[in-house]
Amino acid sequence: MRIQRLRIHNYRSIRDLEMECLPFVTLLGPNNHGKSNLLAALEFCLSTSAKPVEQDFFVNRGEGDNDLWVEVTFTELTEQEKNTFKKYIQSDGTVCIRKTARIQNGGIEVFYNGYVEQPDVEWLKSDKAGDYTSRESVNQTPLKDLVPSSGRLTKAHIEEAQQRYIEQHRNDLKFSRVLEEGPLLGSKNVGGGVLPDFYLIPAVRDLTDEIKVKTTTTFGRLLNRAVSEMAGRDPRFMEARKQIEEVVQSLNVRDAKGQENNRLADLERSIEEALQSWGVKVNIEVTPPELEQLFELGTYVHLNDGVKTTADRKGHGLQRAMMFALLRAWAKILREERSSRDQEGGPAPRKQSDSVIFAMEEPELFLHPHAQRRLAMTLREIAATPEHQVFICTHSTHFVDLEHHKEVAIITKYSLEEGSCVRQYVKELFEGDDTDERKKRFHMAQWINPDRGEMFFAKRVVFVEGETEKVVLPFLAQKLGVFDPDISIIDCGSKHNLPLYIAIAKAFEIPYLVIHDEDPLPDPIPDEWNEDKRKARKRTFELNDHIKNLVEAPLGQVEMLSPDFETVSGVPKSQGEKKGKALAALDHFEAVEQSKIPERLRQVVCAAFNAQGEQG
Repeated sequence: MRIQRLRIHNYRSIRDLEMECLPFVTLLGPNNHGKSNLLAALEFCLSTSAKPVEQDFFVNRGEGDNDLWVEVTFTELTEQEKNTFKKYIQSDGTVCIRKTARIQNGGIEVFYNGYVEQPDVEWLKSDKAGDYTSRESVNQTPLKDLVPSSGRLTKAHIEEAQQRYIEQHRNDLKFSRVLEEGPLLGSKNVGGGVLPDFYLIPAVRDLTDEIKVKTTTTFGRLLNRAVSEMAGRDPRFMEARKQIEEVVQSLNVRDAKGQENNRLADLERSIEEALQSWGVKVNIEVTPPELEQLFELGTYVHLNDGVKTTADRKGHGLQRAMMFALLRAWAKILREERSSRDQEGGPAPRKQSDSVIFAMEEPELFLHPHAQRRLAMTLREIAATPEHQVFICTHSTHFVDLEHHKEVAIITKYSLEEGSCVRQYVKELFEGDDTDERKKRFHMAQWINPDRGEMFFAKRVVFVEGETEKVVLPFLAQKLGVFDPDISIIDCGSKHNLPLYIAIAKAFEIPYLVIHDEDPLPDPIPDEWNEDKRKARKRTFELNDHIKNLVEAPLGQVEMLSPDFETVSGVPKSQGEKKGKALAALDHFEAVEQSKIPERLRQVVCAAFNAQGEQG
């Protein structure tokens, strides 16, 4: 069971938001724009412990709109989940559930509802079943052949008959998707008890408390779930449980044989004698303890980094690493064969979902870059496992991969009235006859510029052909006094890759500037050029018109350097061949005074850093 679609209404900074969800979801965006609120909305929906207060309602909601709700559409249901939610399964195999908080009568009422597909025929609607419990009314419908022929008819009889008729005639019926009026699964408080487990690891919290083995902490809940799964498989654990149950059962025996040396029976008699005037019988019954609770009561995590202490006495970096190490261990366990308990007798009528959803704020906190990369790999491995899903909000490029652009959701708050909005692109970026070749080039560009994911964090991006422009442009911007750290220069690897990056910027509505060389064909064309080289240079030159047509204002602009960057900058080609183009350009401009920077290059630098009005 995974979330396929998420809709949020009137929750904190969110007026209305809808987004598609993949197994791995990466939330990006500036601080205080709503990323954490989106994760909190998920917690509200999937966890019964999340209690809303009036401050959780969107401040600028419409007059009379006193509902806050979060709606999730689930896909990839297990057989158990299909059985639990069979009433709510849509024709496309999904299940959609809404949790609502409503301000009324001076308080806040919270309830779950599910979407159902109801036939347009009145006598097949589940909420009308009570209208057909009389023989007279049901005999006027085809349901008369599907209910008991004698005895009193109940609402359950009618509902069963409706379901049987729908199953038999589904292809002949028309359905409408509606939100049920009654509570989810017929019980007001059942919602959170059957949905996937949800674990939220917040960015800011006293980690000393968070790392403790308690059922109120994320670490404790994770550890307890791991222990519970172990208890269902480990023969020693199962044998210990059996022995304790036998001992406890013997304590509760009260027959003549069991009375011998039974101190509980003696205690019962003593209490009864003291209460003789009341005429009551006393029975002390011992209930076997849940062995899993022993781990919560007596488990301490010790770490030895030269000094053995409990985890809460270590630094925050090691504490957070410990929490994520548990996730890595979880990922390893997931590769093992799942328990066979679900195969014994089929799925239960109603049961807690086995699916798990993780949500993490700023997973990069307290972790050095290498640890961030390892954690990103671990989280992706967990997300790739069936029945698991991962949501993160991050400010680190180590958790962003342009190869998986569909996972990225940029959260932005344009105004207090509009609230937090989402920008994402879940379609294919590359289409056409050369799709495979373009994807290959895009993938190879990752190795040329592993930090290209930085573009998702920038207020504006500048796409350049290679490392020389990437190095020189910010260097000259600082020299001219126009440098802006919020603007990212992205090395695209070559002129031929520029259209690929333009496609991403347009898809995510990121303001961008493209800087490229004209690369005109020499006249005359040198005799030593063979036919392949002529065609290659011609294709490079023809890219100019293609790029010009791709770039759409006002989101995008283009600056073409004629004939190329090296010529415009005045860097001797001999130095470039000797030192490398980027280093040669830096050496050259290190000694150049601001007033001596070539005018065309000055214009391009100012255009790159949005400073056309500041420089001539």
